[in-house]
Amino acid sequence: MSSTSPRTPTPRQPGPAAALALAAFATLLACTCCVLPLVLVILGLSGAWISRMHVLEPYAPALIAVAIASLGLAAWQIFRTSAQAGDACNADGSPCRVVQSSARRWFWLVASLALVPIVLPLLAPWFY
Repeated sequence: MSSTSPRTPTPRQPGPAAALALAAFATLLACTCCVLPLVLVILGLSGAWISRMHVLEPYAPALIAVAIASLGLAAWQIFRTSAQAGDACNADGSPCRVVQSSARRWFWLVASLALVPIVLPLLAPWFY
């Protein structure tokens, strides 16, 4: 009979996925007043309720700040080099590259979508 010692689970630190999800949610709420109604109309949805989306407009700067802060946290978690990352990878390192490349793609997608509510108010006076 072999005796095996019970493995104690190591506490898992939150990954960049939580920060990316927070950034995406804050960006969506920040663009609710201006960009989202335009997108809904382009998609063919209309109604009087679309005009009510301006209620979140006063909170847009705070939501943009939350989105930028969470994107910064996600970038720090994704792009920093970690000494522990080498220990977690296999000898050839292929699983680590897959995870990092996937996280990096999601980061750039969310970051590009977060630019919309930041840049749109700056460019809007040029169009009307």
